[in-house]
Amino acid sequence: MNKPQYSFSFKYAAIVTLVTAVIILSIFMPAKLSRIYDSSLLDTIQREEESSFPESFRYSLTTTERLYILSMALNNRNILQSDYAASLREKAIRTNRDDNAASFAYVENKRGPAQGEITAENAMEICYSELSAIISDALGIDGFAATNPCSQTLYSAVDMLEPQKNVSVWQIEYTSAVPPANLPFSLMEAHVDAETGKIYSFAFRMDQEVNFNEDRLAEIWLNRLNITEFENITENSPWPETTKLRKKFATDGMGHEKTVFSVGFYEGINEVFVRITN
Repeated sequence: MNKPQYSFSFKYAAIVTLVTAVIILSIFMPAKLSRIYDSSLLDTIQREEESSFPESFRYSLTTTERLYILSMALNNRNILQSDYAASLREKAIRTNRDDNAASFAYVENKRGPAQGEITAENAMEICYSELSAIISDALGIDGFAATNPCSQTLYSAVDMLEPQKNVSVWQIEYTSAVPPANLPFSLMEAHVDAETGKIYSFAFRMDQEVNFNEDRLAEIWLNRLNITEFENITENSPWPETTKLRKKFATDGMGHEKTVFSVGFYEGINEVFVRITN
């Protein structure tokens, strides 16, 4: 009879001891472990990998949409930032008027290219390569090689009503205060997509005259963007300038809107250009 009672008392004591140990450990062990962990971090440099991608969602835009956003942003860049211009932008946001240039912004991207975007050096290489192909096909001139110094600045063209719709572009422009002269080719300006490498506008000068055809240049340039449809709207768009070799065209943009661009040639200085600003 005593043996079963002794066995029961031993089991009870073991359970009480185990429960007591668990309670004690739960009270004192976390603080002890925390002190041990903290001491392991002291005087030690910790490195943490940081993703260069923003956490926010970003639309996948087509080439026509990217071209439209950039053209609208560049047009807004030409609007003086007066109180009136600011009121236009604020009204566009309130009324969802996404067809208003004031609802787009063109701002310098000081953070630099994101992962997957091309560098300034790559942008220059792509720009020269694309221009060489365009000039060869449209003007019949081979060997394009600009040697004048140019600067490269990264910008973001943003739809302010939907900021996730944005396009990063390298703006390339000559750095001299005086336009370069006595060079076979001189690059004046260009906009290169930092993500796709597409060239969206450009202007360059040559040391020779050419048999210039606006329609041909527009077609060749758009083909490089995989865009095939465009229309001549020159008659409905009078020019503030008197140059004869200049036409205005329109192609599909975003939604029901069109992207308007101009193609031309300045005689005398032999400057060829494709611009997506109205």
